[in-house]
Amino acid sequence: MPEIEIDPTTRIEGHHATTLEVENGRVVRAESEMDMFRGIEGITAGRTPSDVPQVTQMVCGVCFTCHRQASILALEDAARRAGVFEGVPENGRLLRDIMEGTFLLWNHAVHLFVLAGPDYSDAVADTGYDRLDPVEGDGYQAALARQRELLQAFTEFGGRAPHPLTYAPGGVTADPDRETLATVRDTVESVSEWLGPTDALADTLERARDPDRGPPADDAPGVGGYDICSVLAAAADQVGADGFGVGPGRFYANGMFYGTGDESLVFPRGIYDGDGLREPTREELVAGITEEVGHAWYTADSGGSPADAPAPEPAPDKEGAYSWGKAPRFEGETMETGPLARLIAAKRDPAGLRERLGNGANASSTFNRLAARAQETLLVRDRLLEWLDAVDPDAPTTADWTDDFSGRGVGLWGASRGALSHWVDVEDGRVERYQIVAPTTWNLGPRDDDGQPSVFEAAVEGMAVPDVSDPTDVMRTVRSFDPCLGCAVHVESPEGRFETEIEPHAPGGGRA
Repeated sequence: MPEIEIDPTTRIEGHHATTLEVENGRVVRAESEMDMFRGIEGITAGRTPSDVPQVTQMVCGVCFTCHRQASILALEDAARRAGVFEGVPENGRLLRDIMEGTFLLWNHAVHLFVLAGPDYSDAVADTGYDRLDPVEGDGYQAALARQRELLQAFTEFGGRAPHPLTYAPGGVTADPDRETLATVRDTVESVSEWLGPTDALADTLERARDPDRGPPADDAPGVGGYDICSVLAAAADQVGADGFGVGPGRFYANGMFYGTGDESLVFPRGIYDGDGLREPTREELVAGITEEVGHAWYTADSGGSPADAPAPEPAPDKEGAYSWGKAPRFEGETMETGPLARLIAAKRDPAGLRERLGNGANASSTFNRLAARAQETLLVRDRLLEWLDAVDPDAPTTADWTDDFSGRGVGLWGASRGALSHWVDVEDGRVERYQIVAPTTWNLGPRDDDGQPSVFEAAVEGMAVPDVSDPTDVMRTVRSFDPCLGCAVHVESPEGRFETEIEPHAPGGGRA
């Protein structure tokens, strides 16, 4: 039986490997391997609550905003339960949403053009879409310029990127004036014009699918939307991505964005199990989440409910383990998370792309993950302009905050890559225990204690691999999740230096 080892997985964030067992041209077993130790939770111990977001955002240099946000939400939840915090002013909520939304547009552009997009370019896949060609394609280069503009706009409120300075328990310490708001709005409007209107999505896709029409001019409105639709056209028409990378069909979304309303969420919480959509309460979500470590390099007591489990304790020689990632479960089941899960929970399928080209709006596939990310880009863009208009430069952006409390809290948020949660215990003004459950562990974790494969492992098991020397569709599938291993596994040395040499790459010895 041939065995394929892909190490490293390229064009993703972080260190990941995949081992495939192939029989009669099909994958019969897949192992998703996260190749870095995760230890950020232990670094938070003993710190004051207001210090913790600065530490946790350094889990990753890509997903920095969402970790800071989830950390702050966890601390605010704990302080609220302790009776020492009443809530964030509306201006503070809006500025957080604006920064998170701007970051999401940046991140989705990185994914659609730099990380996953080349899989559907002419240079890589002979699709005819040379605007998508890495480095040299006109669409690729234009997207890089737009990404830079979005991060520059982000820093107007965040102070810097990565690792902003202004998110804080109680709100946002930035105090933008009208000129700054106008500057950011001009950038968002410019990017918006590049993307084109949401209601033009169907027509833009049809133009991308018609080689006789060709692309708009480089400076024409909507040219960026055309390039994104080129990714979708190649995936659907030439690659057949609607037919592979099919996960278990269960989806989970924490919800995200508070917008201009009350405590309701712009993208709601949801659990979809194939039979229907549940709209769980926050308490039901918190109660249903567990992490299993049967195939992870951690001690047995490192698993369980994140509300009670200690910081992960490494066990690098553990028999049967093959990943530094844990195996999160909701009520004992694997759950796919990400933009597709969020749009299923929100009952949104702009232009009916997933219904028409992806075998159903609620279906799991490599194509639908790409389509949902493109659709979410447009939906969030539409909201960003609304939120910018709602900011009152004369209103407060933060509330009073104290670290002097004891309590437990959970921060639920929707990172670009999916459902993110931070869990904290504070005792007498110091962090006693901390846990992070990241989107990539939901999607690309290892098997659980019962041997149930993760979402990615299940999505590639059964997939056709006609040429064992070129498992291209497996790579397209792993990239469709937009994995970020920095969020899933991490190490930091208190001495400021860390050196290691591992041979072979897997702890505990080589492979059979």
